[in-house]
Amino acid sequence: MSQPKSQLETFKAWAGVDSDISYYLNSHHIDICESMVSQQGFFPVKVSASASKGTAVGLGCDPITEDTISLLVHWVKKDDPSKRATGVYTASWTAPQKAGVHSNQYFHYMASGGEIRIDQAKRGYDVADDNVGQLVWYNPFYMRYAPDEEGNFAGQTGYGYISFEKFVDGCRLVNRDGVSAVKVLDDRGLPTLGNTVGTTAILEAGRRALDEDREVEIKVEDGVWSLV
Repeated sequence: MSQPKSQLETFKAWAGVDSDISYYLNSHHIDICESMVSQQGFFPVKVSASASKGTAVGLGCDPITEDTISLLVHWVKKDDPSKRATGVYTASWTAPQKAGVHSNQYFHYMASGGEIRIDQAKRGYDVADDNVGQLVWYNPFYMRYAPDEEGNFAGQTGYGYISFEKFVDGCRLVNRDGVSAVKVLDDRGLPTLGNTVGTTAILEAGRRALDEDREVEIKVEDGVWSLV
């Protein structure tokens, strides 16, 4: 997944310091993948990482800021350790200024019984405009900004809207029912703290792998996650 370097003008106050590019962008695809394979009994066991540097620093970001980070994650099936899988996750915020879309996202999942290929940027809308000077791929389903026939808001079905709606619904449930609402939200498959521990462990293992120049292991014992 990549985004154009122009946004680093906005992010440079915190980019690479409060969050690296892996935490910022890799989190999306790692979370999707982890939620899929965990249902099949697979857990991450070790992470290695590599990074490129130079462009972000040249744009005024902190000297520690990486341009691109790739994580190599090893997965093992809990009840059959002989079954293993590998995931490679790459994120960058130094793509060309005119990359066609704000976020280029490619996802390839190859399993024993089939595979999935997703190009999030290209949904069938290729638009060329002399005034823009580039080819643009529109993402029409993220949010509808145009009003309906009566001039009212009509963006309720866009996932950009739905994500906020689900968050507000969750907050209302917690405010009403207290701690007991947490399990209800976990069971709905929403990205709660409980449902994203695996994703966070992978991202933090990747950060430590870069900082310490080594492979980092992930352990899960009695439901408690730790990095070794």
